Amino acid sequence: MSKDNICKQDTEKILLVEGVNDCHVVMALCEAHHIPETFGIYECGSDDRVLQRLNALIKRSDRPSVIGIILDTDKPKDNPSVAARLDSIKSKLKDYSYQFPSIPNPNGTIVTGSEGEPKLGFWLMPNNQDIGMLEDFCADLADLESLEFAKECVNQAVVKQVSTFKNAHLSKAVIHTYLAWCDEPGYPLGKAITGQSLRPHSDIAIRFAEWLTLLFT
Repeated sequence: MSKDNICKQDTEKILLVEGVNDCHVVMALCEAHHIPETFGIYECGSDDRVLQRLNALIKRSDRPSVIGIILDTDKPKDNPSVAARLDSIKSKLKDYSYQFPSIPNPNGTIVTGSEGEPKLGFWLMPNNQDIGMLEDFCADLADLESLEFAKECVNQAVVKQVSTFKNAHLSKAVIHTYLAWCDEPGYPLGKAITGQSLRPHSDIAIRFAEWLTLLFT
């Protein structure tokens, strides 16, 4: 991966992510698991833009050979579900030959189409089964005892009405409370993985690394 615009790569094998935090978490896990630099990462800015860019890439005459996608499953806000997120991906690809499983693979979904269509991979945060986001994935990399105490502290802040975060951002509040106690306090998620405050070899991190390796190598 080129060091220039590290989260805005437009390469022949490409991983589309929602935001910069996703990009740096992926890079930290790739480094920890010694995943070859065979693909670029493109930070799209939102979940909708990930799907829009997926559609645009497949339509290009010089389409990539492999496209991976990482999406949160906390939307739509009125009825979030893993099934709804998978359906949103399917709807973007209805004009192609891809055959999707009825439910996502817990280890990350990979599908192939007819000749000339890119190989596609999907990881639905946090674990392809539960509703959540990047921060829920990272919570599974944290020390369990310390994370539970962070949850207690955040819940007390809510009870005492000294917090102002939205309910949808509870996972963000908990993981960043946890990281505030680590060395160094306040590390962003990717750097926290590199610094071992979040464990890069937890079960979910290993499954994610194996999905990346299978998709791109």
